[in-house]
Amino acid sequence: MIDKNTFRDAVVEGIRRVKTTGTVTIADDETFTHAGLDSLDAMNLVLEVEAITGLNFGEFDLSDANTINEFYRKAEQLGGGA
Repeated sequence: MIDKNTFRDAVVEGIRRVKTTGTVTIADDETFTHAGLDSLDAMNLVLEVEAITGLNFGEFDLSDANTINEFYRKAEQLGGGA
């Protein structure tokens, strides 16, 4: 199980890795495009979050959950949310 703060940190770290930037500013209800991610970046973000958290999102399309809040709800559905 992963709590939302830890998940948020994993998403922010994933965005840093995908965008190769040190600073990421995104609210839980802002879309990932706000952080500069396009559709290819979104696929890579899912892979990064999987690597950081150990969760497996399978063939998940991040466009179905385009905010940290929605992405966390998906993690909860997989049994990863606290």
